[in-house]
Amino acid sequence: MPFFPEVSIFSRSKQEWSQLLYDDREMCSKPGPLGYSISLTTAHMIAAPIYAVAFYTLYSEKSSNFKMYKRYLATHAVSNVIFEFHLSVVMKPVLYLPYPVIRFTGIYNLKYVNGGFTLFVFLLIIVVTCWSIVELFHYRFKLIVDSSLSSEGVKRASKLAAVNWWILIFGTIATVSSLALSVVGLFDQTSHKIKFPILDVYPEILCMSALTLPKTSETGLKPIHLFNGSALFSVIIGSFLCSFMGGTSLFALREMVMQTRASLRTIAMHKSFLISLFCQISVHGIMLGFPIFIYAISVIFNVDGNGFGYVALVIASLHGTMSTLAMIFLNRPLYEVFLTKIWRICSANNVFLRDQSSFISMGAASRSRF
Repeated sequence: MPFFPEVSIFSRSKQEWSQLLYDDREMCSKPGPLGYSISLTTAHMIAAPIYAVAFYTLYSEKSSNFKMYKRYLATHAVSNVIFEFHLSVVMKPVLYLPYPVIRFTGIYNLKYVNGGFTLFVFLLIIVVTCWSIVELFHYRFKLIVDSSLSSEGVKRASKLAAVNWWILIFGTIATVSSLALSVVGLFDQTSHKIKFPILDVYPEILCMSALTLPKTSETGLKPIHLFNGSALFSVIIGSFLCSFMGGTSLFALREMVMQTRASLRTIAMHKSFLISLFCQISVHGIMLGFPIFIYAISVIFNVDGNGFGYVALVIASLHGTMSTLAMIFLNRPLYEVFLTKIWRICSANNVFLRDQSSFISMGAASRSRF
């Protein structure tokens, strides 16, 4: 029996659609493209050893100058792991571009849970990840600005950072609050979904795990639209705050060099940490910005971007991994621990191979005597 009888979608009521959907829940288990699933699995295989090395180096690095800062780095790495796990394992989104519909196909038991709740948890994880980035910059900024070696101009600049700090807190609260209100409206989206002409081809978009963003012109201003606005505002403020704190810190270090107020070794250490932070954040921006760009272009210009969209999702699932890899190689204390461990492993293997070759040579010599 087909999922839906051959009757015009517009002739059915919302209750009839819901009943039909309930009668054939197998459609809600429809997986995404095979290549997409294989790519996500490959991404996990790449990510696992990188995170293992990252946490090992963070645990093994014992210098007093790095003791507090590595806790911030570890928190950020943990948030990356949770983000990627939720995106590619729990959610595993399927796209229907150019229509603004997305369906979650990850963990089986969650395929029949309202997608609004799953999305809410995901966006909370994003908030935590973004704040871990802000905290990384803030920690380095406070170390430099609060130093007695910083000029008065730099100290006054810290007041502007403090103002933006509180604005970002307000924006975060507004974003989470509007999202919480949006979840209520996301529990019943059938009236919006039945308007899509792709419903006969993809009836699974009526599943609870599928979500769509209603247009303001059709539905008026909704909490989800308030969320979009407050989230964009928070991203702009957060990006400015991180750039301002990082730029001010580099300017303060330059002043210290010009006025020989601090040792060049200390300044070089602070500078390398700041550069590594900028590189880590650039990785996040590029690898997360690409999926958002593809989605926006497809929806706005009505372009079938599913192929690029799935590639972008796989890239997004690796953004934390690549940022963590940058953290290992660009933070000198962690890089030195990594090199030391690799050297020990290679040295141990060389000793083992030499012992094996010596044993084989001795055996061959013994046999030649007989």
